[in-house]
Amino acid sequence: MSGTSRTIVSAVVEQDGCLLMVRERPPAGPEQWVLPGGVVEPGELAHDAMVREVHEETGLTVTGPTSLACVSQHAVTGDPGWDGTWTVITFRAERPTGTLGPVDPDAEVLEAAWVPLDEARARLAAHPSRRRREPLIACLTGTAPPGALWLWPDGPQDAPVVIPATTAGPWTPARAETDSGTVRGTGGGTVRATGGGTVRATG
Repeated sequence: MSGTSRTIVSAVVEQDGCLLMVRERPPAGPEQWVLPGGVVEPGELAHDAMVREVHEETGLTVTGPTSLACVSQHAVTGDPGWDGTWTVITFRAERPTGTLGPVDPDAEVLEAAWVPLDEARARLAAHPSRRRREPLIACLTGTAPPGALWLWPDGPQDAPVVIPATTAGPWTPARAETDSGTVRGTGGGTVRATGGGTVRATG
C-alpha cells in the first residue's frame, strides 16, 4: 500500500451511558479496544462502509449515520503495509438493533461490548496512535467542535491543526482533561492545537 490513499470509517454509538467498543487483535500489534470500524472497500461509500463494519464487528445493525463526529487525515511513512495517506471518518449512529456478538470475516475482533463512557475514554486514551485517539477523545468530551477536521501537516510529533465544520455562531465547548492536556475552544475560525494538546481558535 506504499504511497496509496485509503479511508477508514468508525462509529460512535452511545446507549444508556455506554459506548459501543470492540476488542481487536491486529495482524501486527497487541490487542486494543477501539470503536467499531474499518477500511472502506473499493467502490463503497463511507456511510455504507460504516453500517457494514458495525454489523461485522459487533453483530448489531444501524440504519446509517446520524451526524459527523470528526474527520482526521494523516500520512504514514516508514511503516510497511501502512505507508500512505489515511483519512479517518468517524460518524455518530443511534438505535442499534440485533444481538451483540462479532461476525468479523477477518477474525480480528475478539469481543464487542457496551463500555461505560469514562472507561471507554480511558481505553481510547491508551491507543498507541495520537492521531487516532485525540480526535475521538475530544469528540467524546465535547472539547472540539462536532465534525471538525484534524490534520497533522508537520507529523505526529507536532500539534494538529483542527478546522471546525462551520463558523456560523460561537462554539462553547465543555472543559475536560484529555490524555494530551486541557482542550479549550472559542468561536468560529481555524483552531490550532498548541503544546500539550491545548486547542485555541486563531481566527
